[in-house]
Amino acid sequence: MKRLLKSRRKLLQLTATTLGASLLPSQAAKADKINEASQKPESDKTQVASCLFFDARQRQLVDELTETIIPVDNHSGGAKAAKVVDTIDRVLRESLDEDQKRTWREGLKLIEAMSERSCGKSFVEATPEQRIAVLQALSDNLAMAELPEIMFFKDLKRLTVNAYYTSKIGILDELGYKGNSILDQFVGCKDTPS
Repeated sequence: MKRLLKSRRKLLQLTATTLGASLLPSQAAKADKINEASQKPESDKTQVASCLFFDARQRQLVDELTETIIPVDNHSGGAKAAKVVDTIDRVLRESLDEDQKRTWREGLKLIEAMSERSCGKSFVEATPEQRIAVLQALSDNLAMAELPEIMFFKDLKRLTVNAYYTSKIGILDELGYKGNSILDQFVGCKDTPS
């Protein structure tokens, strides 16, 4: 099981590196603003809660889904620690794509139905192994791209990876990004005979 998690995390790392470092600082700054908003006094929290995409149950479900995709390990925090759910909530809240919003609302219901059918529990109450089994069933059937649960799963993975690897934990702890650096001298490449 540990080997599966490690190889899945490595695949996600490789995928994330294709995002490009130029996007990363702005995404991390936006996530920090959301985190600051969640630490405001109760009167301000009511105002923040009213403009969220997910309700409390959906938020908890997305938190568990993203943590199942990118779990905590001995090297860095997982999706929960990186507050991936906050970023996904903001993306969906600000999205003008009503189809994407509908896909998420329906997809969360379908995930719960799949979990109830396969293990008799909601996804949040399921064991880590049962959660992985639910997501593995979706992953094994990616060819059925027209199914709403598959469309949801693909968007869930995409947004989870993007949010995680643009967070402070993902970019600094996981990838070890040290920022842009200035070269004192450009050494260049040596010509090699063909």
